[in-house]
Amino acid sequence: MHESDVPRPPDRFRTGERLLTAVQVAELLAVPKTRVWSMSRRGEIPTVRIGRREVRYRPEDIDAWIARRTTSRPSGTQS
Repeated sequence: MHESDVPRPPDRFRTGERLLTAVQVAELLAVPKTRVWSMSRRGEIPTVRIGRREVRYRPEDIDAWIARRTTSRPSGTQS
C-alpha cells in the first residue's frame, strides 16, 4: 500500500491543532467568561466537546462565527 492510498483526515481535523479555552475566547471577544460558557450551553457558539463537561473552541470556528455575525453600516451613516 502506498502512502497516497492511505485515507487522510480532512484538514479541518488535523491533530496538533491548538484549541482555545472559554477564557481565551472571552478575551478575544472582550466579554466575561461566564457569557462564553452560557453561549456554549445554549449552542450559540461552536464548541468541541471534551468529555461530559469540558468544551474547547477551534480558532477557525470562532473566526467564522464572528464573520457571520459581523454587520456593515450602510454608506453615509456614522457611528
